[in-house]
Amino acid sequence: MKRLKWLQFAALVLAVACVLPLPHASAATVTVDPTIRVGLFFGSSALPGANLLNDVGSGYRFGYFDESLEFVTLGNTSETAISMVKTQNVWYGKIDNWSGYYDTITSDIAVGCWHLQLPQTYSDFAQASAAAAQYAGGFPAWVDGVYYVRVGNYLDATAAQAAQVTLGLTDATAVTASGAGVSVVKTGTSTILFQFDSTSGQYLAVKPGLDDSVKTETYFRGYSYFGAFQYRRSDGNLTVVNVLPLEDYIQGVVIQEMSPTWPLEALKAQAVCARTYAYRQILSNSYSQYGAHVDDSTSFQVYNNTEESSRASEAVNATYGQMMFYDGNAIEAFYFSTSCGHTTDGSAWGTDGSSTPYLRATELRDRKETLDLSSNEAFSEFIKNKDYPAYDQSYPMYRWEAEITAEELTARVSDIGTVTNLEVNERGPGGIAKVVTITGTSGKRELNGQTEIRNVLGSADMEITRKDGQTQSGFSILPSAYIAIEPRTGPDGVLRFHIYGGGYGHGVGMSQNGAQGMAKEGKDYKEILEFFYEGAEIRE
Repeated sequence: MKRLKWLQFAALVLAVACVLPLPHASAATVTVDPTIRVGLFFGSSALPGANLLNDVGSGYRFGYFDESLEFVTLGNTSETAISMVKTQNVWYGKIDNWSGYYDTITSDIAVGCWHLQLPQTYSDFAQASAAAAQYAGGFPAWVDGVYYVRVGNYLDATAAQAAQVTLGLTDATAVTASGAGVSVVKTGTSTILFQFDSTSGQYLAVKPGLDDSVKTETYFRGYSYFGAFQYRRSDGNLTVVNVLPLEDYIQGVVIQEMSPTWPLEALKAQAVCARTYAYRQILSNSYSQYGAHVDDSTSFQVYNNTEESSRASEAVNATYGQMMFYDGNAIEAFYFSTSCGHTTDGSAWGTDGSSTPYLRATELRDRKETLDLSSNEAFSEFIKNKDYPAYDQSYPMYRWEAEITAEELTARVSDIGTVTNLEVNERGPGGIAKVVTITGTSGKRELNGQTEIRNVLGSADMEITRKDGQTQSGFSILPSAYIAIEPRTGPDGVLRFHIYGGGYGHGVGMSQNGAQGMAKEGKDYKEILEFFYEGAEIRE
């Protein structure tokens, strides 16, 4: 994928957010280049309208995906800019720098939800289109398997009935689509090109290009995507799902998760990780209510913030179809941005680490030992050593420091009075903070697990001082839970808690910067993956 404008690389190395392990994924179910469905807008983010603009390829096909995810064509248009809108009244305009169709009156360009339907039915799109062309504002509509011609779009039934009289369409009926309907319009106008309305569980899909002779790329909301798009109504608005081959998706993930300037072997390792991770998500089908397998954020794998890269393509192609398995099952291929010199194991989110024996707590160096960092004293000594040897020791987030005041903590927690102390009470494998206690004048609050620890202690305005001396803010949560805490009271009498931290991300599986460091030392992608996922087997 490519983006219309380049984003700062700092945003491109976000770690994959923690998710609970999925049921075993058997090797016997592997499919070469299966189709993946990526949720782009859904739930509370669903849209009243969604624009598409041709980049590579021209025109669009309308249809739906059958149960085998085969595209069934219902119609087409040669227009290069179209929008899918819900079959409720919408207006074209600009909100938050995005031009599109909205519920609010943003201009005099409206797409009304009432139409005049002619009584004839048609056997195919060509016949319906030819008939619709005889009427100003006419368009073909596919309603539960039958083609009709509808004319005009009006904001209410009264306006539609008045138009019926004016146009002399005495045999027409004023109709509106069901709550599942979607109209395809020429972007920036009120011209409807096609209407899809199915009450039997089929959903409008739009496939860029008038045929499959060209591998299309299509702009949507500032990004360029491969594949097709599916739209379904959700609480009135449209969910938008990108439907594409898994290998195309992996290419987008690789260049999002790593810089194209990184060594090719690191990119290959990322491709195998991303493919394995995505395959498990396809099997779990956890977003089935939205018609998706995954979304495009750090909740799964980031997919939408980059430019296309020939190096990413090379990495994906060189590892085509390769995934990691352990005891015949696809592994939990977790990865994250940067280590503190030591990873943790699969118990990081409160699950039993024995179910993922390939995810080990270990040093990131050739000797690969597991250090005893369970005490605050041992971990404090370790984390304060900025030069502790590790594959990713040269990267800025390998070590960092931050501070939070007692007053700030008091404002974030309730029912414990004024905060007087903050300390780590329990550590997990590799020294990661597992339980942190906040003590106040009238009680205590325990933070359990890295997710709660990072959320409560971190904030977007916290200033992080990195190993290279540069300061950075904007982290919504603490960069990691590999932390040591020192209470300090300054000359001003203000109690502060100084945090010595290391790494960026959850610390489970592959450190992306660790992989980069290993590749720079001459290790190939298979050696990198064997290091981080011990005992896992790469299969095609």
